[in-house]
Amino acid sequence: MTTALTIRQQIAPRPGTLYSNDPRSLNFTQGSLFSFPLHATAYEADAATVRIPAGIKLCLHTVSVDRKEMTEYVKTSSAHGVCLKFSSEENGEMLVVWTYDSERSGDVWQTGLGIQVVGPRIVRLAAVVDRGFKTGSALDVNVFGSVRKGDL
Repeated sequence: MTTALTIRQQIAPRPGTLYSNDPRSLNFTQGSLFSFPLHATAYEADAATVRIPAGIKLCLHTVSVDRKEMTEYVKTSSAHGVCLKFSSEENGEMLVVWTYDSERSGDVWQTGLGIQVVGPRIVRLAAVVDRGFKTGSALDVNVFGSVRKGDL
């Protein structure tokens, strides 16, 4: 039996929420490429939970937003950017790993994140916008990496 890494995100039901509050979940086995579109909200509590089993290592390499989606989002909201935040069991505070600002950032992607987490661990990833939504346009932050054998 193969042990799989699991990522799960469920957006809390709130007035004006642009996403379904049904949970979204994917499993990744050792050797697979990791990719997940994090729904961006104004709340860190909407972070995705990543369960990394013993013997597995999650390597996060790249983060991006879709340029067209970001342009539409900026037009229909009061926000100008989004950031990727990360927390671990050892430090539960959500820390900024990457920020995209529509007025200051040149690229809609960042490679070389270099985040490697060996299981068993639970970490959280959140896409957080700088302000709340004004009207209806959703935004995803895409996270890419790989799932490897859990040795550093």
